[in-house]
Amino acid sequence: MRKTSGGMVLVAGALTLASVSGGLPARAESAAAVRATAAPVSTVASAAQVSRCDQSNDAKKYALPHKSDIVVKIDHCITKRKSGRGYKVFSSLTMSWDELSEHFGSMHRFNHFYVYLYVNRRNNGGGGDKNYKRTMCIFTDALNARRESAIACSTPMVSYSKKYDYYSDVFVVADVANDGKGEIYWALDRSKYIY
Repeated sequence: MRKTSGGMVLVAGALTLASVSGGLPARAESAAAVRATAAPVSTVASAAQVSRCDQSNDAKKYALPHKSDIVVKIDHCITKRKSGRGYKVFSSLTMSWDELSEHFGSMHRFNHFYVYLYVNRRNNGGGGDKNYKRTMCIFTDALNARRESAIACSTPMVSYSKKYDYYSDVFVVADVANDGKGEIYWALDRSKYIY
């Protein structure tokens, strides 16, 4: 598995749910798709919830043929929140991007840019890692519409059990327009565990 680093942040954003079929990485058992819209990102703290994040400053430069290159940064967290008599867990992420030079070329940067956000779990104390819930965040339109911005996405809340440790994980699939290289994959570091 990948290394772990931590911190505390919760992000919120405007989301529209849609169904997904075929062509997805085989890393998960269940999936939902989210077409995300740009939204302000907020930090939330509460006694009724705990978040553990990946704060290893995951960033990637995308070289765009005949256009301004961009750098994309993603931060993600797992959150446990009080719900009735029990708890629910969910993963959330914030993605930001910025051009690395003065703007030139068209804004059609990507044929597609998908971010797979996971709620993963393992048996309490280690072992038996499993993709518990996955959401596909579709960021293509936002990346092709804005020179720089930030956007958020989250999985639905799922039931928490003391039998498991939970963490968030992220996998990116991007296809740069007109580079002839096909899909580019980016696996991020996982978050710290929530017990």
